[in-house]
Amino acid sequence: MLTELTRPSHAVILQSDLLMRAGFVHAFSTRLGGVSAAPFDALNLQSTQANARIAAPHARDNDAAIRENHARFALAAGLARDATVADVSQVHGCAVITASEALRERTAADAITSACGGHAVLIRIADCVPILIACSKTGSIAAVHAGWRGVVAGVVPAAFAELTKLGVDPRDAIAVIGPCIRAPHFEIGSEVADALASADLASSIIAPGVHGPKHHADLVHAVMLQLTRVGVDAHNIDADPPCTYADARRFYSFRRDGSASGRLAALIAPRAL
Repeated sequence: MLTELTRPSHAVILQSDLLMRAGFVHAFSTRLGGVSAAPFDALNLQSTQANARIAAPHARDNDAAIRENHARFALAAGLARDATVADVSQVHGCAVITASEALRERTAADAITSACGGHAVLIRIADCVPILIACSKTGSIAAVHAGWRGVVAGVVPAAFAELTKLGVDPRDAIAVIGPCIRAPHFEIGSEVADALASADLASSIIAPGVHGPKHHADLVHAVMLQLTRVGVDAHNIDADPPCTYADARRFYSFRRDGSASGRLAALIAPRAL
């Protein structure tokens, strides 16, 4: 279960009961409690690097606002305002790197791991599925960005392959899925349906007539399948997130808003043993 909390930093976040009980500092952002002006109001957590690459001025946020938003989000999650947080340049693939590697060079990847005593990690989303993973026995964590391409490419099992190198047994892992686009609003074409079927995820494809005249995809279900297939206990999976597309008050959605969409984030820090 995800609980909405308003912090003294003004940022409104969601936290997982499973991760809180296990003692992990973490948060999923909303768009509430930041300083960005419309259309990115208010807690836009876009990276300043990505913001600088946007050619059209009307589609860019203010860098100072983005930095303040990140500081507010870090405080809301339970980190220091100036805490070092590792992130990556997300490319809708299945590459996984460590927090140390990400801090040395902002590498293209879609999942980040960090061991006990390491740095917090963050991924960004605006409809794709954010997954926070933690192991109470080792203190190790991962943050995963999973769009349909990443799901098909196997970013979830790839993250667990790297976590096992840190001593994580999937049976001891907690996995929490954050705000993302849900099936009623995720209409897909034959390319996506075929790709999901080829990845042995056909049960995540919803036939025409259920949510509309075309196929839809349930990415939460697809991620759940992959989590259980790698060995995560279903009781340790939190998989009922709110829909980014359906809730414009609380969440950004690229499918809904296009270039006027800000970015949400999911953050988690390793836990000391």
